[in-house]
Amino acid sequence: MISYISGKVLKNSIGKNPYVDVLLDSGIAYRVFVTSKFNFVERDLDITLYTSFQVREDSQSLYGFNNEEERDFFEQLLTISGIGPKVAISILSTYEIEKIKEIVLDGNSKLLSKVPGLGLKGAQKIILELRGKIDFDKEDSIKESDLRIKELKEALKSLGYSGKSLEDSLQKGSSLLEEEDIDIEDLIRKVLAQ
Repeated sequence: MISYISGKVLKNSIGKNPYVDVLLDSGIAYRVFVTSKFNFVERDLDITLYTSFQVREDSQSLYGFNNEEERDFFEQLLTISGIGPKVAISILSTYEIEKIKEIVLDGNSKLLSKVPGLGLKGAQKIILELRGKIDFDKEDSIKESDLRIKELKEALKSLGYSGKSLEDSLQKGSSLLEEEDIDIEDLIRKVLAQ
């Protein structure tokens, strides 16, 4: 398993499948595929990458990342059936990790499906499986009050609220949350009572 590589940049390619060729002191060079957001370094300068070595029936590929968190998240994506390295690297090229976590928490498969090479069904599968595999820290991604407002919105929609009445009720909910820390059931009850 190659999990880290350090050497000099031999070549960069920023095309459709971006990569960096890294020349080691031993004289061996590795082609490392990277995200389009990767911090490219000029030729002959030193580079360090956290890597994930992926072996498939027809290929052996090395994928590189700026930090361990990106690499570990990439490998987490690969545990989802039907998601290969190209789609996983495409996801990380399209969105930052925190944005992906937010999309998963929101269940926004439509937004995730905008990733090249990923359809709506693939996006739904990722959301479903990542929710069960990754322990997201909700406080880091979304404030608790934002989550309650989101739940309130869904509850009100299911009760038939829409348009201005929905917006007015959400505004009341926000005001109530600013005044006191209440759970979602009490929040819904108080908004409906007003």
